[in-house]
Amino acid sequence: MTGFLDVIVSILEVLLAVLFVFVGSTKAFQPVEKLEPKMAWVKDFTPRTVKLVGWAELLGGAGLVLPGIVGLWDLQFAAQICLAVLMVGAAVWHFRHNDAKGAIPSIVLTVLLVLLASYMVF
Repeated sequence: MTGFLDVIVSILEVLLAVLFVFVGSTKAFQPVEKLEPKMAWVKDFTPRTVKLVGWAELLGGAGLVLPGIVGLWDLQFAAQICLAVLMVGAAVWHFRHNDAKGAIPSIVLTVLLVLLASYMVF
């Protein structure tokens, strides 16, 4: 049973890594003006902050899988926790702007990241 669970966790880590690298690179490399129609939150932040969030997601996504490949489990754990905190911040923004529906992806990602982190601890 443990082997099966390890495979499921690894697949989940890779899927989350791909998601965060894709979304993060979009925010990090595209002009903020191009992001505004798709992401309402960018209007409330400076372009520098939007780029910073993009780089945090991009590097966090890489941190979900790369440290595990070379055996740096603490760094992988840190990436999971940092991305979870970032997603909590995203959910808070959505709730403050009366967009509970928009907070759902952030909450789901937070739960998945916390589950991955707790799996590493136990």
